[in-house]
Amino acid sequence: MERTQILASDLPATRLGQMVLAGQLIDDVPAVPGPLRVMEHYVLSVVFKGRGRYRHADRRVEPVTAGAVMVLRPGQPHWYGTDRGERWTEVFAVFRGPLFDTFAQAGLLSHDGPRYPSPPPAMAALRAILRASPTAQRAAEHQLLALAGWLLDVAPQPDGGGTPEIAAAAERLASQLDHPVDLRALAAEVGLPYDTFRRRFTAEIGKPPAAYRNERRLAAAASLLRLTDMTVRAIARTLGYVDEFHLSRRFKAHYGLSPRDFRRSQ
Repeated sequence: MERTQILASDLPATRLGQMVLAGQLIDDVPAVPGPLRVMEHYVLSVVFKGRGRYRHADRRVEPVTAGAVMVLRPGQPHWYGTDRGERWTEVFAVFRGPLFDTFAQAGLLSHDGPRYPSPPPAMAALRAILRASPTAQRAAEHQLLALAGWLLDVAPQPDGGGTPEIAAAAERLASQLDHPVDLRALAAEVGLPYDTFRRRFTAEIGKPPAAYRNERRLAAAASLLRLTDMTVRAIARTLGYVDEFHLSRRFKAHYGLSPRDFRRSQ
């Protein structure tokens, strides 16, 4: 397997912006020139495995570990990479445009350095977004809007997010969407009685644990319908549903459309 895979390059320029480059680095050393670099476009890097360091413009250094999300603004001096002998796996994107300028002006892309969002965003959805290779402008705009929605999920929250126990539980519920999760066992893992866990999760995240996980799975299904040509059966299998009919019932109850009608509407 190639260690650097380009998922998209120079996609159509639109009124909202453009996806300049997207790809993934698999168990390798990121090629970021030092001591600092400045990019003319926005850069997103999400580290899935491994560890390294992020260097600020003032030469401060922060550790980077799995789960880190880094959003770099145009003109922001920075450097990130692995230590000698270390490797990591990341998904990255380079993009530009007024849609993202608006996000930056609103303070949604203002964090300097690695973040560990709570609750975490759906990583499967990000890969689906970046794998899309639209050739028409309208499809390219849908891709940029999907990326903007993903970035909104990782933007710093005004209240600073939830407590570590609930953040860890939310991360588990938002990842590995194809595997069942025992909520009582999860509560025990984060050190809380089940009733306390359920009450605190609902208060901090805004919905009960099961509803939160269901919403994340359906959001991932919507992204796959919008951005890929996977069949409903394949999407159901990818996300751990019993079959496509189970997914279709849940999807229609949530979005008001069957998966096939949703795809046609896009």
